[in-house]
Amino acid sequence: MREARFEIPVFNETLEVSRFIGEAGVDGGNTVLFIGGVHGNETAGIGALNKVFTELNSGKYEFAGKAIDIIGNLEATRLSQRYLYKDMNRIWTRELIDDLHYDRLDTRHTEYAELKEVYDILQDVIANTTGKLFVVDLHTTSSPTIPFIVTNNLDQSISFTRSFPMPVISGLTGFLDGTLLSYVNDLGHTGLAYEAGQHYSSQSLVKHESFVWLSLHSTGVCTSISGPEIRRHHDVLQEELVTRTNYFKLISRYKIREGEEFKMNPGYANFQKIYAGEELATNQDGPITSPYDGYIFMPLYQSLGDDGFFIVKPDSHN
Repeated sequence: MREARFEIPVFNETLEVSRFIGEAGVDGGNTVLFIGGVHGNETAGIGALNKVFTELNSGKYEFAGKAIDIIGNLEATRLSQRYLYKDMNRIWTRELIDDLHYDRLDTRHTEYAELKEVYDILQDVIANTTGKLFVVDLHTTSSPTIPFIVTNNLDQSISFTRSFPMPVISGLTGFLDGTLLSYVNDLGHTGLAYEAGQHYSSQSLVKHESFVWLSLHSTGVCTSISGPEIRRHHDVLQEELVTRTNYFKLISRYKIREGEEFKMNPGYANFQKIYAGEELATNQDGPITSPYDGYIFMPLYQSLGDDGFFIVKPDSHN
């Protein structure tokens, strides 16, 4: 296990970090594992976790379970890059996990070494959890966005998302392979990814903090968060929401091909209404148009990544 420590900038402060950001609580009960920095250029979640766990360890709170938080891609975080070799949120595949089990994973590659370390931590957390395990993967986006949650359609996951006042996107399985979220859910635990806002917006830090506090409350791990605190964090997350529904399903993904000169047209934000035939982006062959009426989701405005954009439509959950 690497215990390297280094400094990273998080908005207007500098943090000294290592793989483990913090731990709080007691043995027994539920466990919530927070992961920040799966993409190394997304530091708002790390900053929020550092602030929340400093407060949790102040002695003012009572617990009925345990909270742990770690950095996912330590080396990419150190270098402030999304990833170095492979997107760490695309390598949690059955094939690579089998390679890890059979000692065939080439850990000379940065993200494979990171995968092994996070995998070992996750297995240790699973082995020591007596109640339910929740895994919360914290992210930000390259385009402006209101906060939202990505999860699957399992009842336990949807039930957990009802604790939060924001849109929920399902249907990821089948469009994206190898996400940490999918791996956790396949193991039978409850996992979600939370997107707080744009990478370099200070509001993303604030919204991450509120989401972490509500997660600690809704999982039953921290039992002494006051009613006014809970209402305040709800208000922080709810203040900009403009969608008419809280549930959406992915219906389309534009995957960027190797060597493609993809460029997203400017001005798109998450949950913006789009129409069939609308020009969304361009490449070396010309315009890229939407095949559907729907809502744009996660348009790509950064240099790394192969998800050009997604299209979502409203979904219903009772």
